[in-house]
Amino acid sequence: MKKIVMNILTVAVVIAILVILLLSFGNDQGAKYVYKGNSAHKIIKIKPKEYQCSECNMNIEATAYEAQIITQGGDTYFFDDIGCVVLWLQNHKPVIAKIVTKTLDTHHWINVKKAWYTRIAHDPMGYGFAAYEKKSKGLISYDEMKLLMLQGKNLHDPFVKKKLLGH
Repeated sequence: MKKIVMNILTVAVVIAILVILLLSFGNDQGAKYVYKGNSAHKIIKIKPKEYQCSECNMNIEATAYEAQIITQGGDTYFFDDIGCVVLWLQNHKPVIAKIVTKTLDTHHWINVKKAWYTRIAHDPMGYGFAAYEKKSKGLISYDEMKLLMLQGKNLHDPFVKKKLLGH
């Protein structure tokens, strides 16, 4: 009987050690897609690879293309590409305080609806869309960019790519 109890205790100790080891290897933060508690609705400055895109799950590395959705409740969602914002909004309906994007020409944060978009950018997701603050020839409105994105008429489409880039 004593031998059986010792064997059970040994197995329990080994299991406990394995559980402790496995828990110690885990990341207590996990993936970071949202910043909570932004009740002032301010743009959150992040470092490359600090957050992941709420749509595609990629690390946000190229902050020049970054966009944020800030909800009335104070949640800030991060995106590596304006195309990801459009796709995410198809499946999520938060009460929005503001949606902002970084511009390539002035490097300012502006409302996505006030930005102008190129179709041939080298953006993180390869859709071709990137924001500009100042309107110039060839740039399109947010509504047009959104429609083209939802229709799949971006640089992922080989016909669109050939038409816009010539290859």
